[in-house]
Formats: sequence, C-alpha cells, structure tokens
Amino acid sequence: MRIPRPRAISFTPFRDELKEYNLPYFRNDLWAAMAVALMTIPQSIAYSLLAGLPPTAGLFSAIFGTIFAAALGSSRHLISGPSTGTAILIQTSINDVLINYFENVAGAEKEALVLHILTQIILIIGIIQIGAAFFNVSKLLQFVSRPVVLGYFAGITVAIVVTQMFYFTGVPSDKVADSVLLKSWVFASHILQFSWPTVLVGLISLFALFVLRKSSKNLPDALLMLIVASIAAYFLNLWLGHSTIARLGDYQLATEPFPELTLPLIDFSILNKVFPAAVAISLLAVLEVFSISRNFAAKSGHEVQVNQDVFGVGVSNAVLSFIYGALPASGSATRTTLSYNTHSKTRFAAIFSGIFTAIIIFFCWPLVQHIPLAALAALLMLTVPALMNWTEIKLCFHATREDAAVFLITFVSCLIFSLDIAFFIGIVISIGSYLRKSATPHLVEYAFNSKGRLIIASPKEEPHRKVRIIGIAGELYFASADVFQMALKSIAEDRNVQVIVLRLNNIYHMDASMCLAISHLHETLKSTHRHLVISGLTEEVWRVFHRAGLVKQIGLGNLYFTDETNPQFSTWKACLRAQELVHDNPS
Repeated sequence: MRIPRPRAISFTPFRDELKEYNLPYFRNDLWAAMAVALMTIPQSIAYSLLAGLPPTAGLFSAIFGTIFAAALGSSRHLISGPSTGTAILIQTSINDVLINYFENVAGAEKEALVLHILTQIILIIGIIQIGAAFFNVSKLLQFVSRPVVLGYFAGITVAIVVTQMFYFTGVPSDKVADSVLLKSWVFASHILQFSWPTVLVGLISLFALFVLRKSSKNLPDALLMLIVASIAAYFLNLWLGHSTIARLGDYQLATEPFPELTLPLIDFSILNKVFPAAVAISLLAVLEVFSISRNFAAKSGHEVQVNQDVFGVGVSNAVLSFIYGALPASGSATRTTLSYNTHSKTRFAAIFSGIFTAIIIFFCWPLVQHIPLAALAALLMLTVPALMNWTEIKLCFHATREDAAVFLITFVSCLIFSLDIAFFIGIVISIGSYLRKSATPHLVEYAFNSKGRLIIASPKEEPHRKVRIIGIAGELYFASADVFQMALKSIAEDRNVQVIVLRLNNIYHMDASMCLAISHLHETLKSTHRHLVISGLTEEVWRVFHRAGLVKQIGLGNLYFTDETNPQFSTWKACLRAQELVHDNPS
C-alpha cells in the first residue's frame, strides 16, 4: 500500500466550500467574524507596539493577511495576521540591523529606514513561504513533535500575561527586556510604581467580562466590555483632571489610517543583512500555521493540506509587502480559538473578519482610540488560557520521559530566551531525539526450527553456527552505519561462521554510508573465504544496491527479493544458498 502523495497547490481552494455554502453557514460565519474582528483590533495594535512599529502595522496585517491567507489556504478555521512570535522577531531583527549597520541614523530618516527594512523582510518571507509550499514543506514539519508545539504555546501564554501586566497595572515597561524572566523581574522591581486608576480600569474590565460571559453567551462580550472600560476611563481621567489612564489614542496613528501602496523592489544592500532573520521568521510562521491548522482540523474533523496553508500565508505576506509598514502574517492561535468557539463553519468567517476589521478601523477610529490599554490587556489575558491544552500536556508527561523533557525544555527556553530562539531550541531537540532513536538499528538473530519456521534464535543454543541469520529493523542511513558495523564485527570475527545471512525485510531506505558498511562486511568475509548472503530485498533497496555496485560485488546469486505474501520465503532460499556455500567450501 502506497502513501498518497500530497495534493498539488490550488489557486482556488474555496470552490468546494462555496458550492455548499448556505444561509445557516453565513449566519454563523458572520457572527464569528464580528467577534474575531473585535478581538483583532486590540491584539493587532498590541503586536504593533510589541514590534516597535506604528499601530497600523498590525492592523494592515490583520486585514489583508487574514483575507488572503483564508482565501488561498485549506483550513476552515485558521485566522492569520500578526502574532507574538513574529512581532518579537521583527523587533529584534530590525534593531540588530540598525545597531550593526545604521547606528548613526536618527529621527525621521531612522523611521523611514525601519519601514524600508520591514518591507524587505516581508517580501523575502513571502517568496520563501510560497517556494516552500511548492517544494512540499510538510515533509519537514513532521519532524516537529507535538511536545515542542505544546511547550511553545505554554511559553507564549506566560509571555503574553507578563507583557500585558505592564499595561494592566500602568507599570512602566523596560523596552530592553527581551526574555520573559527578565520582564518578570522588571515588573516585580517596579511594582510600586503602579497606577491605581489603571488597575481600577483593568479590574472593571475583568469584572465586566466575567459578568457578560456568565449572563449570556450570545452577547458580544468583548465589545460591551471595551465600551464599559472606555466610559470608566473617560470619567476617571475627567475626575482626576489629567489623562492618567493610557489609551490607544495616545499612540500616533493617522487620522485616516488607510494603507499606502508601494512597489517592493529588492534592495540588495539590505538583503544580505536581513535574509537570515527573514528565513527565521518564515520558518516560525510556517510552524505556527502548521500547528494551529492541524490542531483545529483534529477538533473539527476537517482535512487540511499543510502546503496549501503555507501557500496561503505566503501569498498574504507577498501582498503585505506592497503595503507600506505592515507586519508579516502568521497563524493566530487566540483568534483561531475564538473563531472556532463561536461556531464558525467555513473559511469565509476569516475573510469576513478581515473585512469587518477594515470597516471598524477605516471608518470608526475616532471611537476606537478611546479604548484603554488596561482593558485590552484584560481581554488578552482572559483569552490566552485557551492556548493551553492541558489534556495533551498531561499526556506528554504520562507517555514517556523524553516527551516530558522536550516539553519542559521548550517551555523553560521560552522563559529564559526570546520566543524565536526557544522555538528553534525545541525543534533541534525534537529532531535530535528522532535521529538518536532512528540511528540505532534493531538487530535480531534468527534460526529455522525443526518445522521449517523462522524463529528468534536463543543465544544459549548452538553458539558457533556456521550460518548466522541476522535480521535488521529500523532506518539504515549514515547515523546507523557505525552501530551496524560494530554489531556485526563480533559475528564476523567468529571463525566458525562461514556465511552471514542479512535479512532486510521491511527496509526501504538506504544511503551510501550503509552501502559502504555492507561492502566492508562482504570484503572482510571474502578475505577469509567466507560469504555474505542478503535476503528480503525490496525494489527500493535493490535499486540502491545496483547503482552502488553491490549487486556485482556480492553477486546476483547471493541476493534474494522479499515476497510480501510469504516474508520468510526469501530467507529460506538464502539459507539454502548458504548451505551450498558451506558445502562447497568446508572449513
């Protein structure tokens, strides 16, 4: 049975859903889209500030990135746009370029340079992701284990809570602090500088959200809470006589925040400086899209094509490179969770949310700018627990110690290092764990019993057999070559052994290192007038043997193909051949 190949990239993946679309789906998608749009605005602005960019940067990403990624992806629930990881990476990447290459640039020239660097990064991200989709990137993503994803999202949860506590309490934030632990230390050491009016607005926001969610699940609780918090902040500022409570309007935003289109020509003087960062952000966004779409596909039962989702987010980033000063798009776990929990049915919920976000921002900004940052922090902190899948985390700790260790290392790395570095640490550990396991082939010695059946040989019985049947299970590639040679060396050193029969049933992949190891084994036996016979050859391994010259070296008469209807038959024939060789060359 062959595993089906991944589907080709489609430029109109929404056709099937459009044919089945109906009024109930439209109502559910519309309601979910409105809820997502209300959460998108504060989140996007928060991510913009996190990246050190104007508030419109995240908003443009949330509008155009969401629409194009949803239209050209495969997931019915994935909401794209700005994310914590990409925002942090953009901020650190641009700062590194400025510090290392443009230290003396300042003022308006520096602001223009920042947006120029951002455009170059997003253009490269889009190109890399579109190319990755066509080159079947999902094959590489299978090496990212679930504990890595769970540990990363657990780290994001803590990072969001710690970051938003500054806005919730009014404690001045330290822009230099990068790691979550350092931010926590800065917050704890400056806790006495909190603003009681800001804390009061934050508590009012939490209480309003709690009451609204308990009273009715059909109310737009996020919108109503923001209205209540805005009114409370307005009267508190009025009573105090000065603007103590920080609002969105305190940040510079154009009166008419319409996007400015630009032609994203590649600047080769900047390209070599930002290319490594663009690759890192591309990979992070792909992994976020992969983990989110797969997670919600498992919940809803809908099939997703990872390459199609990567293509969708790649096109959205290519489009965003034409919009001056936009953040790159990635997968959003919180907004996807909200969309799913509000019973969205199709990808059109994401498209509608992008449209609603544009309408609110382009035409209702005079009202939106009065929203206090403490209310946005309360909304974010109450949303992030949905990122934690406690059932799967518990399973990781119960399954194996290695899974628990991978989760903990990834999670702790998120607290100690920046989120992008922590994610790559988890990936390296996950791949290293896979390579360690697959690099140790499982060797079993067999023998035929009196009834002619192949059984596992007891090491206590006939320790000096002239014919030794060695079965190999596992992946045979360069990492396992040394283990293979060391395991068979002791058998080859036994002068009583005249023929070694290698049983390669169920081995489908082999590389040059393993071919050399088998060649060395054959030459070692041949130098002492002994023989190597191989059974259970698959077509794939036969082709490798033929190209590597092993067929000619070992001899066609000493190689036997596997028979899937009778797996022991090729080994039986190989043993008959071994007996012939023993009789022809008696020791």
